[in-house]
Amino acid sequence: MQRSDTRSTTDESQERTAPHSLSDIGSDLQADTATEQSTSSRVGMDGSWFSVKFLLASVLLIGTGAVLGGMIPIVGALGRIGGVFLAAFLLGTVTNTTRYVETGVAGAGVVALSFAIGLLSVGVLPVGLDFLQQYGIGFSALGAAIGGLTAVVGHYFGRDLRSGLTDEIPSKN
Repeated sequence: MQRSDTRSTTDESQERTAPHSLSDIGSDLQADTATEQSTSSRVGMDGSWFSVKFLLASVLLIGTGAVLGGMIPIVGALGRIGGVFLAAFLLGTVTNTTRYVETGVAGAGVVALSFAIGLLSVGVLPVGLDFLQQYGIGFSALGAAIGGLTAVVGHYFGRDLRSGLTDEIPSKN
């Protein structure tokens, strides 16, 4: 059985042999470019590269995971990061397509917003206003990087688990 995130071509005329000269390489690149343009010319319409619906679903699920993870006493921000990881892991196990871009963008946005809101509570104090002005954007960018990376890794492990559960085990005959 074939993995769901790989594409197979049934047309034998598209099978390529190793190129023997530079002109063969150039013609192969032009043919590959033409094939990619014909299959994914409208981004988001067929869901081949980016899906706005999946991005919104990712934001909702990852946001819920971050809020629920942040409700764990004592761990605070680590619980939010854990909630982002678990939500992205769940997205990876449920979906049958790879959606790393949407999941990463959703994770980055949710954690950056979470870091920014966390800094607003410090900004009420007179010393906190100066701190917020100097380092607020930097902390939000750090949160975006951590959230995006955590969401992509969670989605990857979820896809890996799904692949392991749905692939057939080869029999030895």
